[in-house]
Amino acid sequence: MHPNLKNQRIRKRMIDKVELFDILEPKKNLKISIIKKIRKEELKGSIIKIGLNFSVSFVSVLVVAFLFINLVRDYYQSGLSDYVSLLFSDGSLLVSYWQSYIMSVVESLPIFLITLTLVFVVVSVVSLNLALATIKNTKGIIYKLNN
Repeated sequence: MHPNLKNQRIRKRMIDKVELFDILEPKKNLKISIIKKIRKEELKGSIIKIGLNFSVSFVSVLVVAFLFINLVRDYYQSGLSDYVSLLFSDGSLLVSYWQSYIMSVVESLPIFLITLTLVFVVVSVVSLNLALATIKNTKGIIYKLNN
C-alpha cells in the first residue's frame, strides 16, 4: 500500500470523527437546564417533606390534646387529687408516713397515659422542628432556582 493512501485514509477517518463529535456536541444550555431540573426536583421533595412533617405534627398535637383530656379525667378518677390535697392540708402526718404516702401516690399515677402523652409531645416538637428546618433549606433552593 502506498504511504499517501494510508495517510489519506487516516485523514478521512479523522474528519469523520470530528464530524461525529460535532453532531454529539451537547447544547450550550444543557448544563443550566440539568441544574434547574435537579433544583425543581429538590423543591418538589422539600414540599413533600414539609407537608408530611406538618401533617405528623398536626395529628400528634390532636392526639396530645385527646390524651391530656383523658389524663385529667384519670387524675380525678384515680384519687390522686385526694393525695395532693392531703399534701397541702396535713404536712405533719406526711412526715411520719412519707414512705406510705409516696407509694400510694406512685400507685395511683396513670403512668402509661403520662408516658404516652410525653411521647406524642416529643413527636410533635421533633416533626415541627424538621418542618421548619426544611422550610429554611427550601428558601435557598427557591433562590437558586430563580437565578
